[in-house]
Amino acid sequence: MSMMIAISLGVTNQGGGGGAPVVPAMAALTDIPGLVVDFDGSDASTMVLAGTLVTEWANKGSYGGKATGSGTARPNFGTRTMGTLPTLDFSGTNHMDISAEVMNLTAAAYSLFEVWDNDLNGTASILTLGKNSGGTVRTGVQVDVSNVAGRIYQYSGATAISDPNAPESVGPTITQLRGTTSLAYNYINGITRGGANGAPTYGAMATWRIGGDPANTGSRWNGIISQIVGYNRVLTIDECALVLGFLAWKWGLQSYIAGEWATKDPRSNPRVLNIAAFGDSFTELAYLTDPATHWTNLLAARMGRRVYDGGIGGQTSTQVTDRSIADVDYTDRGHIFFCGTNGPDSGHTVLGDIQAAVADLPPGTKFLILPSFNSSNEPAGSAGYINKMANNAAVAAAFPDNYLDIRSMLIALQAPGQPYQDGTAYAGDYLSAQLRFFNGTSTDALHPNALCVSLYAQMIGDRIIAVGW
Repeated sequence: MSMMIAISLGVTNQGGGGGAPVVPAMAALTDIPGLVVDFDGSDASTMVLAGTLVTEWANKGSYGGKATGSGTARPNFGTRTMGTLPTLDFSGTNHMDISAEVMNLTAAAYSLFEVWDNDLNGTASILTLGKNSGGTVRTGVQVDVSNVAGRIYQYSGATAISDPNAPESVGPTITQLRGTTSLAYNYINGITRGGANGAPTYGAMATWRIGGDPANTGSRWNGIISQIVGYNRVLTIDECALVLGFLAWKWGLQSYIAGEWATKDPRSNPRVLNIAAFGDSFTELAYLTDPATHWTNLLAARMGRRVYDGGIGGQTSTQVTDRSIADVDYTDRGHIFFCGTNGPDSGHTVLGDIQAAVADLPPGTKFLILPSFNSSNEPAGSAGYINKMANNAAVAAAFPDNYLDIRSMLIALQAPGQPYQDGTAYAGDYLSAQLRFFNGTSTDALHPNALCVSLYAQMIGDRIIAVGW
């Protein structure tokens, strides 16, 4: 599990309300842990200049070191701008080489952002390229590969992570390489398209060149290179969005990006607490073909938050817990666990699974636990009912401040005089047919319909507001 953003998102015990957690605006790239590389093209204090020519460019990240240039290979500083800021201009004959102090970036999973504008289209250019002592690529960005316009390659190891249909290849653009243990993702202005990822290979670099290939002087960069930012770990999805937004607003590129911060500046707007929901079919809801009817999307629209739908139909509580523990994308979000209806795997209990999932959360994480549901074939008194209610009671007792019994709340709406009164279903303590999915031929014994989903989406939202997420 990756390190979460350094700012606490609230206490684990969610009782007591008190309003939504305040997460301040992003003051600097160092607000997110792990900043090791930061070549800032607007900061003249980091440069040694000969007139406008850049002889040295210091890394402001914790790795230290610098990039150096000499003679006609040196780019110009301040002769062009990106947005309102001065920047570095590479003419196609310039490059800068980075000293060995920063070479540890690619030794393990990492996240790398590069801000640039390309003066050419349809001509292959290398933005950055790093290699090991044997000449194997360890990191890099190439545009218009093989002189084909709209093609961007990024590297995490020798294999190209290709986006062959990237209209942003001219720029201005912020590329991001997000390397995880098993996959590296090629993001362009906050977008990663299908297939734009690949298996990474990690290892230290021996050489790293800004504006070209350290092994030769062909295909050197022609255009602006404004900032190179690297973190020595996998950033979460929300951390990536923050860095993208920070860089975009700094360089005046906000109209080019997609995502959470395209319309608001993270430097002046506080961060909201987004949510990750891990569960089974009651979260996935694959049979409801309109995504707008899914509770995760209803909650997102109501709360103005991003809600990840981590539901997979048929999964046990053990499988759901295993996915939550393995997750590196959403560790800094509030969590909702909605599992147990399919039971645990052999050797586990629903309570034990939930306890393991909660224990893995970073300190201070907000979380909510939802109950198992029984079907109309498991009425009160049946073996299935007794087992599921015992599981629910055990979880509720272990997490009294974090448990929301939406099952009982829905059943209560079926009591005499209530909106969905159904004496038989109410007595049997299961969902009425009015609240279960009808496929055109028959009514599902277990799964909720869109009406029922909307009801429990409202209940979840009410609880989150009440306890101050």
